[in-house]
Amino acid sequence: MDFVVSYPKSGNTWIRLVATAYGTDVEPEALMRSTEPTLGEMNLKDVETRHYQAVSPVPLQDVDFGTEVRLRPAAMLLLEQTASRLTDRAPFLIQSHHIHASVNDIPLWHPDWTDRIINPVRDPREVCCSQAAHFGNSYEETARIMSESRARTGPGESPDVRWLIGSWSAHIRGWLSADGLSVHTVRYEDLNADPLGGFYDILDFLGVSNLSMNAVRDAVETTQFDRLQEAEAEHGFPEAGDKQFFRSGETDGWKEELPVEVARTIEQDHGEVMEALGYL
Repeated sequence: MDFVVSYPKSGNTWIRLVATAYGTDVEPEALMRSTEPTLGEMNLKDVETRHYQAVSPVPLQDVDFGTEVRLRPAAMLLLEQTASRLTDRAPFLIQSHHIHASVNDIPLWHPDWTDRIINPVRDPREVCCSQAAHFGNSYEETARIMSESRARTGPGESPDVRWLIGSWSAHIRGWLSADGLSVHTVRYEDLNADPLGGFYDILDFLGVSNLSMNAVRDAVETTQFDRLQEAEAEHGFPEAGDKQFFRSGETDGWKEELPVEVARTIEQDHGEVMEALGYL
């Protein structure tokens, strides 16, 4: 199975939208309804309640996180069965925000069911702005959560199965050092500056046959940010909840939006990794 794995609000959805649009004549408003089977279940996640519940002897609301992790290998086998029915819709990416780590000596990731991983990263100051708007938290609270080693989040309002994301720095470090897995890391800022070249490299990494630059260009144009904003405003978007999902797509909007003291806190908490990625 191929995944796109990121710290939340780092370009995960944009990459899945481009992969869905590649080689089709789908319009942005159709992408907003991409849970329809005709578009290949773009919203398939590795924390699907149905897969975990199928292998759990008790209701998931009664399961603690340690037990959830023990259920994960079996749940991933069921996810693989679901994904195998969508091979004719390649490239097909499954969404995840899980950190690359082990819980109680059980790894969250295993090469037996992981083929390739796209790993977008983004300036944590911009992530803070985007997350604060998406989850309705203050900048200060969001920055605090971004430094938590055991932070978790989930898709939508589902209380059942959640992603372990850890701190922003730990998430980045984990995927940059993910030995034994095939990982393609890309900075959101670089993808935004050169989407045609960036997405060509992503689709090439995914092994897309007969890769066409024209088809990449069409997919990128279909998923231009202003077109997605317009489509979301008119048709909604399943991942948005009651908030606007496609908010700004900026790479340096934090300079005008984020309070100086919060920016400094983020830089103190994550400076080493930020410097390694060229953000400082």
